[in-house]
Amino acid sequence: MTALKHLPDAARVWIFTTAAPLTAERKAAAETVLNAFVADWRSHGSPIHGGFDLPDHRFVVIAADETVNDVSGCSIDGMFRTVAEALERAGVPLADSAEIAYRNGDGVHVIDRPAFARLVREGVIADDTPVFDQTVKTLGDLRAGKWELPFSASWHGAHFKRAAAAR
Repeated sequence: MTALKHLPDAARVWIFTTAAPLTAERKAAAETVLNAFVADWRSHGSPIHGGFDLPDHRFVVIAADETVNDVSGCSIDGMFRTVAEALERAGVPLADSAEIAYRNGDGVHVIDRPAFARLVREGVIADDTPVFDQTVKTLGDLRAGKWELPFSASWHGAHFKRAAAAR
């Protein structure tokens, strides 16, 4: 296992959101499962050079350096199962993949799309409100700030402002 900071920008990333914040105890429980998985993560029998982090107590970020070894579909399926298992053991399920994460003064919040659209219409989500784009593909994109960015610079801004204007 490698810390994310030691993986190259080209490393492929997968980002998962938790349905609720991870307390210190729950984070430790998830880390135990994820440490064991990443230490033995393999693709067609060859080790995967990867790592993980649990930023903001709301996300699981897993990365793999595919310049060392390609990550197969079976390896990715195993990762998805393990993340779900790690969070289940921690007592916090994965958030629905259609939900949106944003940050305000109270921390990171995860809500469904209709509630997010309502907050946009009400002005609670402003142009400078940080939102998380779960579609980033590389560690370099994450490091460059393409994961957490202002609402106005995100796909969320384009989509939800258009929807609000249509009403």
